[in-house]
Amino acid sequence: MELEEKIKLLRTKNSEIRDLKNDVFDLSKDVFDDWCKTVFDKYPKVESFGWNQYTPYFMDGETCVFSANTDYISINGDYVDDSEWMGKTVVTNWGTYNRETKVYDGKVEIPNEKHDSELESASEDIRKFLQTFDDDFYIRKFGDHSEITVTKEGVEVDDYDHD
Repeated sequence: MELEEKIKLLRTKNSEIRDLKNDVFDLSKDVFDDWCKTVFDKYPKVESFGWNQYTPYFMDGETCVFSANTDYISINGDYVDDSEWMGKTVVTNWGTYNRETKVYDGKVEIPNEKHDSELESASEDIRKFLQTFDDDFYIRKFGDHSEITVTKEGVEVDDYDHD
């Protein structure tokens, strides 16, 4: 194959890739918007959910890479991992860590009276759904250094300040 033919083929393939990326983005937008409309019907206690996304900026020589933090979500303004309604039990005493068995000896747990199984299920479904999309979708749809909040009324994107 001659050089000119290779260049023409390369341009054609790049154009096809661009078109496919646009098709994937358009389909992703539709799927995202449609699912977001249904989650509030499925989980009436969910008034909002969200996450943040950004490219870190530090000067240690490593390349900074954009990431949508969809594993660390909030529901109704509370970060799920820090919420009082997550988990059926609460640890009141961790006891002593046993290095041989790699468990806590004497750990004491009591039932979590604030546990909400609907919100816990919702958080699992939301996290799983958000993992459907890649970071290219998130940065293209919502931008960098953003905090996203989804409600029944729509999506709000705010600037996100991080260190």
